[in-house]
Amino acid sequence: MLTFNIPGADPVLQRTVETRPKAVAEWLGRLPFASPADTAQQLLLALHGLNRHTLGEDDRSTLLALYRPVVARATASLEAQLADSGVPPHAQQKQIGTLLRELHVEHSIGYKLVLQGLTQRRFGRAHPKRVAETLARLLAALRDVIGACDLTRIPPPAGTWREIHQFHAYARTSNLADTAADDAPSAAQAYCQALLIALADPPHMSHAELLATRQVLDRFATLAVLAAAPVDGHQGFTIPTDVDAPPSHQAPAGLPPGALWLDTDALCRQLHEIAVRLRDGGAPGRIGLPEGLESGFGQALCKRLLKQWRTGSQRAFRRFAAPGSTMQMVAGVSAIHRLLELEPAAAKGEPDEMDSLPILDVETAHAAPIVVNATRWTVSNDSAAGLALSGTPGAPLNLKVGDPLGLRGDAATAWSLGVIRWIRMRDARQVELGIERLSPQVQPVWVQPLRGHRKTSPEPALFVPGVAALQQKDRLMLPRHLYQIGMDADVLHPPHRYTLTFGRCLEQTPSFDLIDFTIFSDEPT
Repeated sequence: MLTFNIPGADPVLQRTVETRPKAVAEWLGRLPFASPADTAQQLLLALHGLNRHTLGEDDRSTLLALYRPVVARATASLEAQLADSGVPPHAQQKQIGTLLRELHVEHSIGYKLVLQGLTQRRFGRAHPKRVAETLARLLAALRDVIGACDLTRIPPPAGTWREIHQFHAYARTSNLADTAADDAPSAAQAYCQALLIALADPPHMSHAELLATRQVLDRFATLAVLAAAPVDGHQGFTIPTDVDAPPSHQAPAGLPPGALWLDTDALCRQLHEIAVRLRDGGAPGRIGLPEGLESGFGQALCKRLLKQWRTGSQRAFRRFAAPGSTMQMVAGVSAIHRLLELEPAAAKGEPDEMDSLPILDVETAHAAPIVVNATRWTVSNDSAAGLALSGTPGAPLNLKVGDPLGLRGDAATAWSLGVIRWIRMRDARQVELGIERLSPQVQPVWVQPLRGHRKTSPEPALFVPGVAALQQKDRLMLPRHLYQIGMDADVLHPPHRYTLTFGRCLEQTPSFDLIDFTIFSDEPT
C-alpha cells in the first residue's frame, strides 16, 4: 500500500487560492520572468496554497498542467544563477538555492495529491494510462528535488529516496513503469535517471558537469535497464529498494530480497563510443549530444561517467582517522599567491604584512574584511593521496569542486597545494570537503603572456615543483582563461625571470589550468 508524505488542508489558505484554470493561465502569463527569484517566489506561494487546498484529482491535474512548463522555466533560470555558487553560499545564492529546492518539493507534492486521489477512489478505478502518467510525472518531480539538492550541495529531505523507490515499485507491480507520458519520461526512465545521477557521485561534480549529466541522461538513459537479476559479463549495480538512500558503489555483493539490478552495459558502450568520436573531432550535435559538450569538456565528462557507471572509482590509498588534527586552508589561485608572497615578509620580522594574514578558527570566523583569510578545519581522515576536512565556517567562503587550496598543519610547516575533489553540506552550516594532494610545495610567480607584444598585465600564478620520485616535472597553475597551448610568456620567479612556452594542459577545472611548459630563456632578476 502506498504511503504519502503530504501536508493537510489549510482552511485559511483555501480562501486565497485561485483554482479557475483560465484565471490561473492569465496570471502565469503575467509573471515577471525577467526576475527569476521573484517569479519563483510567486510560484512557490501559489503551489504551497494549492497543495493545502481541498481539490479533486481531475481539477488538480488540470492546474498542474498549466503550472508545469512555467515551473520548468523558472527553475532553469534559478539553476543558471547558481553557476558560480559554492559552499557556504553568499546570502543571495542561498536564497536562490532554497527557492529552487522548495519549488521542486511543492511541485512534487501536487502530483502526490493527484496520485492519492487516483489510487484511493471510493467508486471505480482510475484509467491505467492516467495513473501511469501521474506516476511518471511524480517520479520526474522527485528526481528534480534530488537534482536541486545536488546543485546546492545539501542532503535531500528525509524520506525522498524511500518515496522514489516506493512509487517506482508501485508502477512496476502495476505494469505501468514503461508507459510513457506525452511529454515526460516513463516512470522507469525517470527512476533510472535518478539512480544514475546518484551513481555519478554528484559531490565530485561541478555545476556544469551536473547539468550536462542531466542532458546526457535525457538522451541516453533508456539504454540502462532495470532487471530482477544480473546478466553475466554485464556492467551494473545492485539497487536496494527498501531504504531511504540512493544506490551506492559499495552495495553488497549478490541481490538481496526486494533489490533490483541496474544494467549499465549498453549505456557504458554508448558513452565509450561518444568519447572516441569527440576525441576524433566529432561535433556534439552529430552524435546525439546537446551543444556545449564540445571535445574537451564533453570528452572528459563522458570518461568520468563511463568510469562511474561501469564500476565506480576506487581509492588508491587507505585513509586513516586523524582525531584532533586541524588544517589551515586558503582557497583560490590569487589568494594562495598573495599568502605565499606575504610569508617571506613575516619571516623577516615585518609584522604589518602578516597582520593581514590571521588564521581564523572556522567555528568563529567573523573578522572584518582582510587581504587573505586562512580558515582552520578539522581533519576527518588522511592518506597519502588526500584528506577529508570538516568545519562550520562563519562566513560565505563559496568553495567549489575544482578550487585549488593552500594547506598546512601549523605555522611551523610549509604550505602545500591541494584541490577540492568533492564537497557537500550536512546541514545549513556543516561543510565537508574531500581534498586531493597536488604537491608538498608551491611558490608564487607572476605570468605575463606575450600575445605579440609586452603590454599584457602580469597575472598571479603558482609554480608547482615536480616530484622526482614520481617522475613528475615542474608545472604551472594558472588562473582560468589565461592558458593557450603554444603561447609564450614571461614568468617572474625570484630570483629568476623565465621566458617559456605553455605546453599541454594537464588538468582543467572551473578555477585553474595546470600545465607543463618549456623554458627557452632563464635570466637572474
